[in-house]
Amino acid sequence: MTEPISLSDAPCGYKRDQKLQRQFLDAAEHLREVDGWPNPANANRRELRADLVLEGGGVKGLGLVGAILVLDEAGYSFRGVAGTSAGAIAATLVAGLTRTQRTMTDLLGFIRSLDFTQFMPESKLHKFLDHVGGHVVEAASDASILLRHEGVYSGNYLENWLRPILHDQLGVKTFNDLRLSTETDPELSVAPGHDYSLVVHTSDITRGQLVRLPWDFPYYGKDPGVQDPVDTVRASMSIPFFFEPVHHVSQEAIVEIAAPSGGTITLRYEAGSQTWVDGGLLANFPIHAFDRTDGKPSRWPTIGIRLSQLQTDFPATEACTSTLEVALRTLKTMSNEWDSYAVTESTAAKTIFVDNAGLTATDFGLTKGQQDTLFLNGVRSATAFIIAKAQAGGVPRSSP
Repeated sequence: MTEPISLSDAPCGYKRDQKLQRQFLDAAEHLREVDGWPNPANANRRELRADLVLEGGGVKGLGLVGAILVLDEAGYSFRGVAGTSAGAIAATLVAGLTRTQRTMTDLLGFIRSLDFTQFMPESKLHKFLDHVGGHVVEAASDASILLRHEGVYSGNYLENWLRPILHDQLGVKTFNDLRLSTETDPELSVAPGHDYSLVVHTSDITRGQLVRLPWDFPYYGKDPGVQDPVDTVRASMSIPFFFEPVHHVSQEAIVEIAAPSGGTITLRYEAGSQTWVDGGLLANFPIHAFDRTDGKPSRWPTIGIRLSQLQTDFPATEACTSTLEVALRTLKTMSNEWDSYAVTESTAAKTIFVDNAGLTATDFGLTKGQQDTLFLNGVRSATAFIIAKAQAGGVPRSSP
């Protein structure tokens, strides 16, 4: 029997059988009619628009690409895009493509140009860190690298790959190139300093807090608009132990914040340096990044894409046997558990769940078949999402 969705030489990389394609197109048209935003700059014609939030997940990010292309095919455009780790990579490219009004199918070509094996060559230490199994002695000959360095791999490959695409092909060199404006959107409602179409999440383990970039650059004495998005993505994907973290040098900062009882509170930060690592440590799925701040109803939904599958069978587990295992399992628990509470009934209804095929974030030795599986899983999940939301009469806009 022919698969309803399969790989294709088309620019989007996939195709549906005739019956499913008709069902999908009808659903997309119905969504536009019942859930579209009447664009005042286009004679109030209804358009499918959304803010987009992309979960982190390392190599599993291929699933994000499949889902994004389906949303694009349905007619969605994206005002704001937020992401963590692999989600930050995809989010940056989506924001750049949107800015230049290039076809979103170019995203697939960009991601296909990635050589995943360049991120981290396989080693016994890699296997131990990734799977946290066996005894430390099996990796002892390699583990000494962690005594001399802050991570096993440099992460330079990502910067060398992303910067020419973002700077030269998409014309995005600073966050000022991704600025939102009330001139083009008079009804724009964002917090002061949050008027950017891209938000990248990283974790500051020196100050012990989540950092949302470019929003939080003022807390480091920096002008958000002149910062390079590539640097923030590099920080966001710095999985502890695997990749060397990013060391950020801050200037003295004085920031005014609103006080609970009214007025303001002055925060003072002395100049110094900080260590930034994977944003997934604190917020792997920032679904509320683009919630309105003026109390008015959202004009369009935030759609999230998660790289997770429903686990129904749980094999026997073994307790940790070393300090390193305790540390690694603690990191994985923090990365996974925080956002499990963020997916409530209301957020689940606006989230696309992509089966990750049982792969971990650091399985960088993906075969071509595994890459195709992740991509098609994203296509299938988003296709089902569009059909289901059309039947439900739209994507929820409210937040708990």
